[in-house]
Amino acid sequence: MAKKRTKVAFIGLGLMGSAMAERLLKAGYPLQVWNRTAEKVEPLVAAGAKRAATPATAARGADIVIVMVADDAAVDAVIFGEDGLSRGMKRRSVLINCSTTSPSISYRASTALRSLNISYLEAPVLRSIQAAREGKLQILVAGARDHFAKAKPVLQALGKDIHYVGATGKASTLKIGANILMAGMLQAFTEFFTVTRKAGIPFESVMEVLNASALNSEVFRNAEQAVVNPAARTTFYLRHFVKDVNLATDLARQMDVPVPATALARQLLVTAKNLGHGDEDYTTMVDLMAAWAGVPVR
Repeated sequence: MAKKRTKVAFIGLGLMGSAMAERLLKAGYPLQVWNRTAEKVEPLVAAGAKRAATPATAARGADIVIVMVADDAAVDAVIFGEDGLSRGMKRRSVLINCSTTSPSISYRASTALRSLNISYLEAPVLRSIQAAREGKLQILVAGARDHFAKAKPVLQALGKDIHYVGATGKASTLKIGANILMAGMLQAFTEFFTVTRKAGIPFESVMEVLNASALNSEVFRNAEQAVVNPAARTTFYLRHFVKDVNLATDLARQMDVPVPATALARQLLVTAKNLGHGDEDYTTMVDLMAAWAGVPVR
């Protein structure tokens, strides 16, 4: 599908959604945007996007509609609610859900949209906001292969590392699994940091060793920023990470899979959220663990 003829609608302009929409504009796609909090639309409108009053109006005439919202309830609302996407999307268009949500909402959306002759793809993303701005996201895609082929040029504007993983439900399950790993890594880093800090080892030496080892990871580099640059802009809200870990423990329960490490990580994340850190970066877990140990972070 030629770029100049492909009209795209983008729904959900949070931290990651705004960066993705900005990337699509820079790639030359005509873009219609909607967000629940209207002022978040302004920078994109200034850059050339068209403002829509509702999801339905954003979707009208669009070949591809991308959804990037917080959770299952938000996906349900923007697709099937009053003035939702299902009321505005044209036949044979494709809805791409890039949100981190449960497989169950994808099963429901895919089935319901099929009756309207609208295709549905899961395409949750990994990597940072900066990667989104640069078109370097890692994207996991599930759904019908022919629908994926139709949407692939637009997805390639957002990421060069795109993985087709199978039928509907597979991509969301894989993303949830990745978040299980991420939660465990963050918890491990907080403990690693606290032990070495209390032992008096300079943080620069700690990170020099870690970054040069087989354990080097972007997760750990993000956590490093919580120590060296606490005033940096939030990259991922802790409350959203709580939601992601809740998805993981819920899915594991449904499958009768024990996930004891993830359950513990969830307790720590929920504690941080309930202490008022929900709107801070997810790496604020470092501060929480250090406080429990009675050691300064900086």
